[in-house]
Amino acid sequence: MPNTKSSRGRANDPLKQALGRGIALHRQGRMPEAEQVYQSALKANPDYAPIHHALGFLYYQAGRLDVSRESLSRSVQLRPRSADAWNDFGNTLRDLGELEQAVEAFRRAVKLAPDFALAHCALAQLRDHSEPDAHDSEFIALQQAYARSRSGSAERRDLAWGLARAMEQRGECEKTLSLLREAHRLTRGRGTFDLAGTARYLEAIREVFTEEFIASRSALGSASELPIYVFGLPRSGTSLVEQVLASHSDVFGAGELRLIGSLCGQLEQRSGRNFAAAFAALDDAAIKRVAQDVQTQLQRVSLRSRRIVDKMPANFLCLGMLAILLPRARFIHCRRDPLATCWSIYSTRFAEPHGFAHDLADLGGYYRLYQQHMEHWQKVMPGRIHTVSYEQLVQHPVQQIAILVEAAGLTMEPACLEFHNTRRQVRTASAQQVRRPIYTEALDRTSDFDAWLAPLREALGEVL
Repeated sequence: MPNTKSSRGRANDPLKQALGRGIALHRQGRMPEAEQVYQSALKANPDYAPIHHALGFLYYQAGRLDVSRESLSRSVQLRPRSADAWNDFGNTLRDLGELEQAVEAFRRAVKLAPDFALAHCALAQLRDHSEPDAHDSEFIALQQAYARSRSGSAERRDLAWGLARAMEQRGECEKTLSLLREAHRLTRGRGTFDLAGTARYLEAIREVFTEEFIASRSALGSASELPIYVFGLPRSGTSLVEQVLASHSDVFGAGELRLIGSLCGQLEQRSGRNFAAAFAALDDAAIKRVAQDVQTQLQRVSLRSRRIVDKMPANFLCLGMLAILLPRARFIHCRRDPLATCWSIYSTRFAEPHGFAHDLADLGGYYRLYQQHMEHWQKVMPGRIHTVSYEQLVQHPVQQIAILVEAAGLTMEPACLEFHNTRRQVRTASAQQVRRPIYTEALDRTSDFDAWLAPLREALGEVL
């Protein structure tokens, strides 16, 4: 969000007042109203950089990246010494796949504000530090900013994430682990993850969604073939699979939609029970209404596409409900080696927190629960779920992509093999990786850390 400190200087300035109103509306979640305030102000003065910045940030959060790019580009043209605007511009460019331009934007932000933690972190995520000389000055600047940061601060947390990324690529294992522990401690705060409570929650879902329960209600669902659900744990290849499918001419990649998570939350809030128990209490008419509502909301995501990919990883929690609401949907499960998955989760800075990700033992325990949950879905939804092995996909891409496309109910197109050339917005931690051709370097990321991964191995147990 743009800095508004200067707006206090001239309280009667109409443009500053409009900026303040727009930001207040944005923070309240009233984004259309905020947009209207900003647009009206720009009609009076089209060269007011702070409102271009605020509008670009609003568009970014709304997922309208092309117009975000326009507004933020105008903002940095008008006010080139705004580090905040350059950083927000970099985020938009990165998610659009314009990686070289994103790097330059983050470099401008860091040059203007040498302790700008978020810009340092974003730049480190886009760089390959395995060749130290290539980006040595950026690495030194990142280290210096970290050293100057206050212990326990949010800036220290973000700089630790960025520095850990660079240290891992430089082969500094102990320093990497130390930085990751600090980053996780500051991200988690005083919260703890309740593994036993999570196990009970998942068991309650499985108790409701038996094979008989799903079969007895599937005729109530929508006949739409629109959705392709791509799911699994984070860092298991969901973004890669979505990018492949979204390269098809009939498919729109919608990213991580919150539609199903919101539905589960509403069921729980209204009933005070697990969403599965709340769903089981719905009568036939209510299930039909929910199914139609889900279909309608999906159609609004892309009015012209025959198929839409929702790649929210957490949808693995509620596949039984989806099988009832949308019995003709396609289900694509992404699975990766347990150790590699957990390490990739642990070493990745996510935009939103994952409570199970902050401790290696918790990660291993959560992976076991996830696998148990998936085994249940495979049993009660026989033949409905296609599993993609990340390892097989990157080692045999031509064969595996053809199988994936067929499993999604599509006819193979050459663009699916050239997925890295598909221009579309990607707003996940894999935004950079899906812009590259298939590579195998990530298959062996844990080997250098074996000596420190005993808690994770022990927690994974028989899963390994």
